[in-house]
This record gives sequence, structure tokens and C-alpha cells, in this order.
Amino acid sequence: MLMSMLMLFFLGKKMNWEFCLWFMMIFSFMMLKYLNIDISGISEFYFVFDKMSSILVLLSFWTSSLMLLSSYKSVKMLNNKTDYFVFCVLLLCFVIIFFFLVENLMMFYLFFEVSLIPTLMLILSWGYQPERLQAGMYMMLYTVSASLPLLLCLLLFGYQEGTYSMDMIKLLFMNSVSVYWVFGLLLAFLVKLPLYFFHLWLPKAHVEAPISGSMILASVLLKLGGYGVMRFVGLFKILGNSFMVLLVGVCLWGGMLTSMICVGQSDMKSLIAYSSIGHMGMMLAGVISGFIVGWEGAILMMVCHGLCSSGLFCMGNLIYEKINSRSLFLCGGMINYNPMMSLLMFLLCICNMGAPPFISLVSEIMLYISIYMYSFFLLFFVLMMVFLGGLYNLIFYVSVVHGQVMSFIKVISANKSNEYLLLVLHIFPLLLFILNVGYISKIYF
Repeated sequence: MLMSMLMLFFLGKKMNWEFCLWFMMIFSFMMLKYLNIDISGISEFYFVFDKMSSILVLLSFWTSSLMLLSSYKSVKMLNNKTDYFVFCVLLLCFVIIFFFLVENLMMFYLFFEVSLIPTLMLILSWGYQPERLQAGMYMMLYTVSASLPLLLCLLLFGYQEGTYSMDMIKLLFMNSVSVYWVFGLLLAFLVKLPLYFFHLWLPKAHVEAPISGSMILASVLLKLGGYGVMRFVGLFKILGNSFMVLLVGVCLWGGMLTSMICVGQSDMKSLIAYSSIGHMGMMLAGVISGFIVGWEGAILMMVCHGLCSSGLFCMGNLIYEKINSRSLFLCGGMINYNPMMSLLMFLLCICNMGAPPFISLVSEIMLYISIYMYSFFLLFFVLMMVFLGGLYNLIFYVSVVHGQVMSFIKVISANKSNEYLLLVLHIFPLLLFILNVGYISKIYF
């Protein structure tokens, strides 16, 4: 991969963008081979490659290639620091893939933190409004300050156990940890996820980020938190802790509140960003429930949310590029002049609410089953989130597609083929993955 990156920079300036795009796409298809890897995975020096990391690495490659495709107009056509942009995307992809593959706890922490730097560069260099400085500062302060307890815990743990290897710790470490350890170890991942109460940086970062920044934030960077929680919960025997019951309550209560916030949103990007918080809260509740069906549903939720949320941000950006506004009040009647885009938007919206024939339906059913088995009383939150999820997605769809056509919309140019391709490449895996949804059941024994 490093050799390919170096070749890209020596192959001539004009073709950099295209070579990068094809390089990412080809790697995505090569990664499909590793989906049928053995349950025990492949261990090689500092790296471990198992079923859980393989699907997330595949998602990282796929999203990185789509980031380049989505920024074609705003970066490539306008020649807006193109080489620098390609370098940022490649660097971010590289760091994220290393995070999913490393087995040493200190390397795990290092790549978790380094992923912030290219993201910050994307937001500050290609963001829309001057507020992007404040959004970048929010993101850095939240994530870095929450990661310091994690660093302290890992250093103490390595000193205590004499090793930073995850495999060794799994064998050596038998007793359950106290509440303080749980808080220290998980706080960084809960902020990255983001859990309600720690979520304030996410809508800000999404709104100010360029389309590529929003895509990678929604698709992969939120999954760093989910992946970290799933790794650490198994590693440090955290599930037996009484603090976890409180966390389930926060997840579902926060998910319900953010779904309510979505219903009242007029900004497209804010609406999609807040919907991410609700989905990730549901995913964390499924992990904490401790049932295999919940864990499998959580992995599936991470994959389908990554593609679906990224696709919705692309859709919002296409509308923004056409009418120069993200307000739902200024949209309307898109079905009259662009029926194809309306169809693609409908597919992304029903995927986001968890309707058939998408894999998000399977993931949500699995998560609801695990939450119901954990406690009967949590059924109220589940029902509310199903209702509100359908409501805000339909409001979003109806506001943009139906209603009276605004007079200034009539001057909009037709969509280009690369814009349709971008949206279809988000929807296609969501439909096709349902043919191999049994893959998820092989992740755990």
C-alpha cells in the first residue's frame, strides 16, 4: 500500500486524482477476499486481522474512494489544493486502517489520536464557513481531553501486567475492573462514538466540514469509537460492571432525545448528524446488552450506518451545490425536475429509518431483540426511536422532494453522471450485502 502511495506522487500531477480513486476502488475489491477469513484471524507481528476488523477496513477503503469522487466538483474542478487534498485523504485512510489492524495497546491509542490530524486538516482547509475554526477546536478539545484518561489507564495497565499485547492481556487478565477503570478506558470511545452528553462536537464538525470530511466522519471515524468499545469490553471483562446499566439508559434516552431534535431541524447536515447519534446510541446499547445477537447487530449497524449516513451527506451536498443553501424551507418539488435524484434520496431515507430491503432492517431488528432481552422496560425507548426514526426521515424526504417548486430552483442544471454514480455506489452495497448477511454470524463463536 505504501509503494502504491509513493507511486501516485511520482506518476505526474495531472493523473493523481484518477489514479488515487482507482487505487482505492481496486483495494476495496481486493479486500472482499478477506471477508471469508477464519474466525481466529491472521496474526502477524504487531497486526491482527480478524472478521471484525476486515469488514471495517473494507468500509474505510470504500468510503475513501467515494470521498474523492464526491469532491470532484469542489476540489478537482476548481483546482482547490488538489494534491494536498489527495494526500490528506490517503493519510487518513492509512491511519484508520492501521488502527483497525494493530494489536498493541499503545499503537492502538496512537493511531486513534493521529486520525484527528488529517480530519482537522480537511475541516480547516476545505470547510465552508469561518465557524470551521470553532468546530475544529471543539472536536480537538472534546476528543483529546477525553483520550487522556485512556492513555493513563493503558500505561498503568501495561506497567501492572507487563505487556501491551491484546492477546496476552486476554489470557493474563481474569478479574473484572472497577467503575473508575471502566470510565477511564471507555470515555475516549464514547466521545468518538459519540454518546449523548459528549456529542456537542459532532453536529458542529459535520456542518462546517466539506462533503469529504462529513463522509469520513460519519462513515469511519464514528466507527473507531464503536470498534474500540467492542475490543475493550471483551478484553477487560467490563460487561459485568454495574456502571453499564446506567450507560444503557443514557444510550437509549439520548438516542430518543436526538431523534426528537432531528424532527425539528431545518438544516440538512444537522439533521443527518443528529440521526447518527441516535443510531450509534442504539448500537452501543446492543453491545452492552452482552448478547451475541446484540454484538452481531452492532457490527451490522456500523457497516450500514457508515454507507447510509455517508450517502445522505452526499445527497445534502448535491442539493447545497445546486441551491447554495442547506435549509429545508428553501427546498421543494424536486421530483418535478429531477425524478432520478428523488428516487435515490428515497432509497437512502428508507435505509436510514431501517426499512426493507436494506440490511439496516436486519441490524435494527437484532439490536431491538438484544435490548428487549436485556430489560423489558427498555421497549418503550425502542418503540419511540422506531417511530421518530421514521418521522424525521419522512419529513426530510417530503420537504425536499414534494411540495411547491421554488422559483429559483428552475435554473438548476441537470445532474452529471458522476453524481449519480456516487449515490448508487452508496446504495448498491447496502442492497447486495443482504445476500451475505450470514457473514455476521461467523464473527463470534
